[in-house]
Amino acid sequence: MRTIRQPPQYAFQIISLDRSHYTQRARVPNRNYASPVKELYIGQDGFRADPETGRGNPPRCHDVLIGDSMIYGAGLPYPSTLGPVLETMNINACVFGVAGNSPVDYLATLNYVAHRIDDGAHIAIYVYAYNDFVTLRKYLERSIRGLSPALVRLTGLIGYYDDWRRTTFVQGSLRAATTTPKDPFSSYRLKIDGSREIEIYWDHDPADYHGGRRFKREERATFEFFLKRLRALVADRPWRVTVVFIPDNEEMLANLSHPSSTFQDLDPRRVEALKICATLWSDCRDLTHYMFDRAIAEGQSPYLLKDRHFSLFGNRVLAEHYKSMGENRFVQSR
Repeated sequence: MRTIRQPPQYAFQIISLDRSHYTQRARVPNRNYASPVKELYIGQDGFRADPETGRGNPPRCHDVLIGDSMIYGAGLPYPSTLGPVLETMNINACVFGVAGNSPVDYLATLNYVAHRIDDGAHIAIYVYAYNDFVTLRKYLERSIRGLSPALVRLTGLIGYYDDWRRTTFVQGSLRAATTTPKDPFSSYRLKIDGSREIEIYWDHDPADYHGGRRFKREERATFEFFLKRLRALVADRPWRVTVVFIPDNEEMLANLSHPSSTFQDLDPRRVEALKICATLWSDCRDLTHYMFDRAIAEGQSPYLLKDRHFSLFGNRVLAEHYKSMGENRFVQSR
């Protein structure tokens, strides 16, 4: 399997100020020339669509998925993203993914698309344990920058530089003139039973992960703020809204690296967030154990090579989990 990267340093050019969606009908070249995906297309609703046909989300939404790049399908050609995958399961879903977003941004997305969502719709909001637990300061800084139109261009330049600085593809290109950078990824074979193994490429031995850090007070407060605002936003809406947790890759790969069929909860932030969600929200689910069981059963990693984002297999697992939530509406996931 190849990793298909979509460099984030161009995203700032087409994202809305409130980060709820992208600029409609935008075509963005994929600057990774090793990738067979040469162009990314944003449809008429401001979300990812097929660059060949222009087809994206349906005009009305009964099944809705909201999230960041894990839901957007970063690293995958459009036919392998969640919309087309769910369509093979007879679910014509609206997939509203914006790369780089976090829970408070998901509220902006939900508010932006609310007029398209049918009564009785099921909405799943995906919280990614790896980078979704942030502080409210991040959102306040965004709001202040966006108050004045005069700051818009400056904000874009700041965002451009920040994303450029963080992009290993660009940094690697600049360093190539003077040195040959060493590939930080190594191959690891994770034995999942006596005869099968999963090969992954990672920048360190996944077995060395023994647990993530705990919530900072500001992170906990921001997550609670998100849930309270979500409750206020959907209070009078005839929707079913589920908050679903996507595990940190480190926790998932650490479990796959140990020959045990029982998943061990190693990320205290995910565990605590589930407890907070159970207190402040009525329908909270966890993709973690479901994905682990499917990875073991199929002998596949749910991630792209050298990348944190879901592979086609990972998207299929997430889509199956979404479908199961509709079939087992009143059964809580583990």
